[in-house]
Amino acid sequence: MEKEIRQYSIEFNAAPDSAVIEGRAIPFNIASPNREGFREMILPEAVEGVIENSDIFMLYNHDRSNGFLARSKKGKGSLKIDVRADGVYFSFEPGRDNLSLYIKDRVQRGDLDEMSWAFTVAEDRWVKASDGIYDRTICKFERLYDFSIVDQSYYGIENAVKCARFAEIQEEERIANEEAMKEAERIEQEKREVDEAEKQAKLDEYYRQLRAEYEDALKKADEMNNQ
Repeated sequence: MEKEIRQYSIEFNAAPDSAVIEGRAIPFNIASPNREGFREMILPEAVEGVIENSDIFMLYNHDRSNGFLARSKKGKGSLKIDVRADGVYFSFEPGRDNLSLYIKDRVQRGDLDEMSWAFTVAEDRWVKASDGIYDRTICKFERLYDFSIVDQSYYGIENAVKCARFAEIQEEERIANEEAMKEAERIEQEKREVDEAEKQAKLDEYYRQLRAEYEDALKKADEMNNQ
């Protein structure tokens, strides 16, 4: 499955007198805004058994080139993850490395106030709503890759809302619409042909009757001349 990235409003904090950064990474049962043609909601059961089988990194801007802030490897490690009724929560204690100190300082100052996360999907449902927007329900994650503190929302992250399945659904809809149009054109053409055939049959019958009447009139004329 294709790896996807999502961002939600900031829901973490690092108080000046606290050594821990914590918050909610993934909300449950909350519809996202329209993401270029589809909305998205995550069911609580989507994470069942997934965290225990994922290697999740806490990153900055989804970039591991400068290291990572914390890590949960199959549910254990410096990145603590807690699944609650309304979402997936996390907490970690920043280290003494440059990246951790940089992040903690800017989170505390409020310079960094947005979060994101990366995942692949094992099962989802797509339903087209009455307003023409598709509603996507994520029923099961395949894997969670990272939670990431970001300095821009998903609108500023490359490929943040890319979803191959949505592209496939759009293509399937386009093909279905084309096939429906072709079928409608075929039916219309058949109707025109039937109408033309019926019209021609009526004309043929009309001329047949005219010929019959004409021949009958000739016959009667001949009979009168022979009397």
